Amino acid sequence: MHPLEVEYGLTCERLLDSLAKRFRARVTLEGAVAEEQMAEHLRKAKQKGVIERFEEHDLDGHADFSIWIRGRNEPLLAECKNVRNHEEAYRKGGEVIAYKVETQKTRTSNSDASSRYYDTTQFDILGVCLGKKTKDWRNFVFVATHRLARHKAYPGKLAVMQPVPLPYLVEVPWYDDIGDLIEAEFGKK
Repeated sequence: MHPLEVEYGLTCERLLDSLAKRFRARVTLEGAVAEEQMAEHLRKAKQKGVIERFEEHDLDGHADFSIWIRGRNEPLLAECKNVRNHEEAYRKGGEVIAYKVETQKTRTSNSDASSRYYDTTQFDILGVCLGKKTKDWRNFVFVATHRLARHKAYPGKLAVMQPVPLPYLVEVPWYDDIGDLIEAEFGKK
């Protein structure tokens, strides 16, 4: 029996059913699933020798992952996000040309209107789970943060929405393998 079954007095099936019928719980679950799937991508990069190790974080104000590569004293920081829901996408002539990912924080500080926006140096890598669109939660694309669009009013911050390539149109500066991104952008030393 899983510890959550014991803690809540419900079977795994009933716990999952309760998550499935509650929007906010499902959003939280989707974030957790994306982070678990990104960790799998990092495990593969470690097996290939591209990274030395990584750590997962569940802390407010901290990136989701720290990644150590040879030749760097400080870890690379990586943030994990899901593409936007349903029909939200960039279109040209009615045709979807790119998905969207939201790169802003959940909360803002009362004293700083720009605090909801990520600093351009807050993390080095953005991993975007395409599961909401492809229905395969293992599908990801990755990009170095310095390649992302900047906020128009706050140049030291990231724009709220970023275009994400369609899975069959992934090209530099986006990668479908985090190891390839790390080697190309941060150099395997």
